[in-house]
Amino acid sequence: MITPNLSITKEDYVRAIYTLEEASLGTGVTQIADKLSLSKSSVSERLKDLVRDGLVIAEPYAEVKLTKAGLDIGKKLTFKHRTIEVFLNDVLKVPKDQIHEEAHRLEHAFSDEVIQRLADFLHNPTNDPHGSEIPKIDNWN
Repeated sequence: MITPNLSITKEDYVRAIYTLEEASLGTGVTQIADKLSLSKSSVSERLKDLVRDGLVIAEPYAEVKLTKAGLDIGKKLTFKHRTIEVFLNDVLKVPKDQIHEEAHRLEHAFSDEVIQRLADFLHNPTNDPHGSEIPKIDNWN
């Protein structure tokens, strides 16, 4: 996990918002709900927790924005996810259409140290098998 107090569910929300922001798809409750296949009411409730945790800024009827802390977590989770996708596809030869769900499960299990070693082993790839850029992480603290 990225931080000891952050649940997998909260990590999923932060990463969903990060990838929506990255793709400029909008980060309203509707977009987040669609991305996570959840109801808008469930997303609205969870966003209150993320605001309390200092990970997002969520005003009524406005786009949800990640705070600096939320952005750092989203970036690290995306780095983990996409690096794992490279490993699954390039090393284990798992077909591209199967790597996303597997990487999603594994991104929560890999420690920062191990994911850095995996990236080094893979010669620090810059893109995942789907062509998405793997974010650069300057500080793992």
